[in-house]
Amino acid sequence: MLCSVTKLFGSLLMLLVTCCATNATVFRDRPAFNAASQNRHVIDFESVVNTDEGFNVDGVIFDNVVSMGMGTQQGSKVLVGNSVGEFTRLTIFLPPGTTAVGCDQFSTPMIVAISTGESVMMNPGDASTFVGFVSDQPIERLIISLDVPEPTPPAIIDNLAFGQRRAGNEPPVPQLLVTTDTARAVALDSVTTDSEPFHVLSSHNFATDGHTRITLFLVGVALTSADQAFVTVQAEYTQQHPFDLPVEATGPVKELSWISQVTVRLPDTLAAAGNLNITVTVRGKASNKAPLRIE
Repeated sequence: MLCSVTKLFGSLLMLLVTCCATNATVFRDRPAFNAASQNRHVIDFESVVNTDEGFNVDGVIFDNVVSMGMGTQQGSKVLVGNSVGEFTRLTIFLPPGTTAVGCDQFSTPMIVAISTGESVMMNPGDASTFVGFVSDQPIERLIISLDVPEPTPPAIIDNLAFGQRRAGNEPPVPQLLVTTDTARAVALDSVTTDSEPFHVLSSHNFATDGHTRITLFLVGVALTSADQAFVTVQAEYTQQHPFDLPVEATGPVKELSWISQVTVRLPDTLAAAGNLNITVTVRGKASNKAPLRIE
């Protein structure tokens, strides 16, 4: 099933959110950024294989105008996005639901910007080589660029951290992944990895009761097996008649660490239910609703 999730990522996954201009908070101090963010995932590039083309690390896509590869800076492996003529531009496409991103950037001068419009000029005299952004709107891209006469320095980054903004002591809000083309819930049969429509009973089943189990995918929360008791899933008919779906497992997606998965059993009451709206609640915080079909 994990391989199926990886295949889905490039063409199917998105969040039911709308990006718009916002005023993100800029941090030049990593501890302050860490305090303002949560569910952080860090790519330190130590285990990344050298490449001259765009590549994907944990679902984060790196793209440069020319070649890029791994180098060494201050004793650590770093990502180097090479310049072409007088122009440098390294674009990092962030996972859905990212609202906090930061990195160490050692090549200066260099402009570091995010897709919501905020930017910082990293200068040689700066006291800090770190820059981070925290926004209440999704951050789709981090762009490191410069357009100055040669020799134009390359983009060099290390310790890329991405996650979600922290709102006081409130638990994070889960966000249910949906398909890009129809905005329906991304869900897979936990045995066959088939997508919808699902049937309450299935002959391909590891359980003796014959009931289908489906797996839903969330971002914005970092679930482990110990979180199962704090997760509920509701299916709602179009006439707003809700049913609880028994949650049987929770945890991270191995190949994409920023995605969590929730496996539920389809009860007899949903036989031939047709289109349902699915909502996942984690520690009292409800996700967006997304449709799913049971035949």
